[in-house]
Amino acid sequence: MTAGPGVPCVWVVASHRELQRPGGHPQMYTCMDEGGSRTLLNMGLQPVCYPRVPLERVEPMLATVDGILLGGSDTNVHPRLYGEEPLRPGMLFDPERDALAHELVRLAIALHVPIISFCRGSQDFNVAMGGSLHQDLQALGGCVKHWEDPDETVDEQYVERHFVSCVPGGELGRIAGMGRFPASSLHHQGVKELGADLVAEAHADDGLVEAFRYRDPALFAWGFQFHPEWGWRWHPAYGRIMNAYVRACWEHFARRVGHALREREIAA
Repeated sequence: MTAGPGVPCVWVVASHRELQRPGGHPQMYTCMDEGGSRTLLNMGLQPVCYPRVPLERVEPMLATVDGILLGGSDTNVHPRLYGEEPLRPGMLFDPERDALAHELVRLAIALHVPIISFCRGSQDFNVAMGGSLHQDLQALGGCVKHWEDPDETVDEQYVERHFVSCVPGGELGRIAGMGRFPASSLHHQGVKELGADLVAEAHADDGLVEAFRYRDPALFAWGFQFHPEWGWRWHPAYGRIMNAYVRACWEHFARRVGHALREREIAA
């Protein structure tokens, strides 16, 4: 199966939130990451969304796409998935996203489908691989402010808030073409322990992991605590990161379509 317009399709993982309708009545909604979806479209890919997929359908549906995007959300990965209880009452969770995203990450790794993840999405990736999270960075203190101010506009929240330093000789420094650059930061959780087969590629000045990847660099499977999907047109590091992901999706598309053509030729 190929994408209708003959371009790679990227599965944008949905979030589920209770939002207020006009008049103040609450209702559940399924939400698709807007910033990530628009960036995919602007870079020539086609975002698709398959919310609430039963786990037995995940693998066959994964075979129809050429990449996975896990974006941000106001919800948190449930701490029971890494052996903890919620730090305080009132924290927002999305168990349906947890279940689908974590199965999808593990299958995408096994089947060599490119992954890019931002913010909460990178936390999904880490926990799916057996890692853990700091539940409240603000409570830890430290020399770096990672969280946004609620009174800021959306554009103000996504400006570069602090610097990140790439691991010397690492893959991110090679892709980004620089060893240190300013990055956006609007999160209150972050990596505590990296999951199995994940490699740290960049840190904030307080030591927090800001970027990591799957151990095999031949597969583009990355988690970013910052947001390269915002500002990719003008931020040189962001643009190179997103272009590397796009290339990986096109390469997967070429293999998938070529395989489908060979199967049809054999069947004929």
